[in-house]
Formats: sequence, structure tokens, C-alpha cells
Amino acid sequence: MTDTKHLSLYIGNHGRTDGIEDYITLIAAIMGRRGINVKVSSTLDPEAINVIIDEFTNYVENRRIANFKTAHPHSKMIFVLTEFTVRNWGVTSFNNFGGPLDAATIALFDVYLRFARDDFGKIGVGSVLRLLCYSPLLAIQLLPAIAQLILRIFFKRFSRHRVKFLRSNHRTIYFHMRYLGLMASLHHADAVITSHEKVFEGINREGGHPLEHFGVLYAELDPETVIDKLMREKKLFMEITGTVTRYRQKWIERINRQLTTLGLQNVFYYCKALPFSFLASDEPANRAAYSLHPPQTRTWPYSSPTRLFRALSIDHNLPVLTHHFHQNPIEDVCFEFKGTASFVELYEMFNDRSRLRNFVEPKLKRYNEIVTARNDMLAQHVRKLLTAAGRAS
Repeated sequence: MTDTKHLSLYIGNHGRTDGIEDYITLIAAIMGRRGINVKVSSTLDPEAINVIIDEFTNYVENRRIANFKTAHPHSKMIFVLTEFTVRNWGVTSFNNFGGPLDAATIALFDVYLRFARDDFGKIGVGSVLRLLCYSPLLAIQLLPAIAQLILRIFFKRFSRHRVKFLRSNHRTIYFHMRYLGLMASLHHADAVITSHEKVFEGINREGGHPLEHFGVLYAELDPETVIDKLMREKKLFMEITGTVTRYRQKWIERINRQLTTLGLQNVFYYCKALPFSFLASDEPANRAAYSLHPPQTRTWPYSSPTRLFRALSIDHNLPVLTHHFHQNPIEDVCFEFKGTASFVELYEMFNDRSRLRNFVEPKLKRYNEIVTARNDMLAQHVRKLLTAAGRAS
């Protein structure tokens, strides 16, 4: 009998670690602190529990995983799920927050991709009916492409409109490929771990068969390290990183308008957006003491725990929330913006580190108590699976 002693974090389906480094580090840290060995591998290991971070768009890799499970039926797999399954405008996909045009594109490619690939599941009646329902909208959306196709056939003219259509809808199509790939591969998983509390709800609703959810990955923070580095060599203003949506832009304008009204703009500088190109540059950056975290839209339903964690542990600024979702305990570590009085509190914390410590320290302590207990439970589930796999091999 071979004893299964470790987790094999499979990265073959990603090709490289770009984009998943945070998850690799987080999984290794959580399990390592609890005595569970994690190895990163580009091959599937029949003598280990294979942990696969969601990315099932690669046909060759999907077949490899399916064939591996067929050849080693007793080998256990854990999928790490990172995307939100959203049903909107009658269609379901990953991160489907768009309007009817996006829904029409999803309905079209749901049928096409299932037809073109045998690893994405069969075309169902529901898929066909949805495509028929959206066909008038698709006809309007694709009318220029149809006209150009006629010109190409009869007059030997060529247009790049189809290419433009695919490029403009790349994100929507890509996320639906990921959704189809996961749903078709999900039966290979013996359990799932998620990156967010709300991820499992959508998958469980659409999955069609029972799934064992081991838990959510929670980053553990060292309070003294966070407090010691927090706001050091920073300037007194709020920054927004990442995509600046219209709603986020409105928040920037609101903050700056209030600063002007209060006459604080010369000591509490204006809020500004920092693009990814700025953050990635080698030039010294004048970073903010605070980071502003509005949701992407007014009706956005999810918190962003990864962004909040990065603010505290990597950017070393204090996250400021405009909305508390009550979904992840890291939200309770942040400062919640509530108007004029908030500027006074933020100003005083910046100029008095004892106030900053008094605000952050108990929050960090409580956060760690919560997430340590939850990560203990997660590791306990994993350890049981390791033990069971060792006995079966």
C-alpha cells in the first residue's frame, strides 16, 4: 500500500504560473502551516491528491485530465474555483454581468462551442431554445458581418468585421469557454475549494450533482508586520487601482468634491486612479496612505477580498470601503467611509500612529481568529481525503 502524503498543485492546464501565483502561495501557506506538504507540478500525480485551479479551456489538457481519471479512478482531485457563476438575461456563464448583447453572444457560442468541441458537453434543448430566442438580436448585431460575407462571396471583397466582433467579445467568449470547460470536467472532482464565499453557490446551483465544498481560502495576516508597514512613507490621499468604471469614477469625483468643500485639498490630497501600467513601472511611486474600494457598479453583488488583502499586505495602505457586503471577514479590517466625519478620522490616523494602531490592531486580531479557525477546518477536510486516498492506493 502506497501512502499518499502530499498535495500536487497541478499547473499544466494554465501552461505557466502567471496569474495564479497568489493562489499557489496562498494554498502552500495555508496547508504548510498545518503540516500538509504541497508540491507544484506540471504533471498529474497518481500518488498524490491533485489540486487543479480552475482553467478548463485547453482541449488537450481537458482530455489529459479526463484520461488520467479514467486510468486512475481512485486518485483524488480537488478543484479550486475562482469565478462567479451568474445567470443573467436567461443565460448562465462566468461573470455574466453584461446586458442582452452579451447574453446573445453567450447563447450563440454556447451552441457553437459544444458543436465544435467534444469536451464541452452535448448541445441541449435549452441551449438551442436560447439561441433561437436571441436570433433576432444576433441578426442585428451580426448584420454587418453577414453583408460583408455576401460581398466576399459575390464580389471577392473581404472585411475584418468578424475579427472585430470576436475581439470585442473576447472576454465574454473566453469566460464562457471557462464555464463550459469547468461544468464538463466537474464530475472528476472529489471536492472543491473556492476563492470567495459566493463562488460555490452558483456552481452548486448549476452543477446538477452533489459537490463537497471543503471551504474558502483565507489569507492569514501577521498583525505586527501589517501595522509596522502600514502607511509608511505614504502621502495622505486615496488611490484606486485597477479598472476605473463609471461608478468608481463617480466616487473619485465625490471624494474630491467633498475635500474641496471642506477646504482640505492642500493637506488631504485629491483621490486619483493609478493604472496598472503605473503600478508595474520601475519609477518610484508616490503611493497613497489609503486605497478606495468602491464596487464596480452600484448593484455589484460581491466583495473583493483579494484586493483588500493586497492593499494591506503588499501596497501597505488601509482599504476604505464604500459598501460593506458582509461576505468576507477581511471587510471588517477596513475603514468604512461614511461622509464628512470619515475625513477627520482618516486625517487623524495618518498623523497619529497610535490612533492607527488602536483602529487596526483589534480588527486584525479578530480577523485572524476567524480565518485561522476556518482554514483549520479546510485543512482538516483535506487531511481526511489524504488519509482516505492513502488507504485506497
